[in-house]
Amino acid sequence: MSRLKEWNQAIAVIGSIVVTLVACFAFMQAEHNSIRNEMRDGFAELRGAMRGEHAEMRGEHAEMRDRLNSIDRRTARIEGLLFGIEIPQEPADEE
Repeated sequence: MSRLKEWNQAIAVIGSIVVTLVACFAFMQAEHNSIRNEMRDGFAELRGAMRGEHAEMRGEHAEMRDRLNSIDRRTARIEGLLFGIEIPQEPADEE
């Protein structure tokens, strides 16, 4: 009979260990999901901010390109005048 009692105690200990491990796994899974969701939200926020900055930089780039083109056209007209070549003036820039 004592052998049966020992087996029952061993099974009870193993059962409590399994229950503890399952509870730890469930807690770790919940933490993992929480961290993953926080990271996803953080990345989405960063992506949105970067898109806004990128759009702003594209606008600034277009503005600088237009200014440089305007300077190039004016420079060409001045060089033309210096060398006696008449370069037709383009329509006024919209500024």
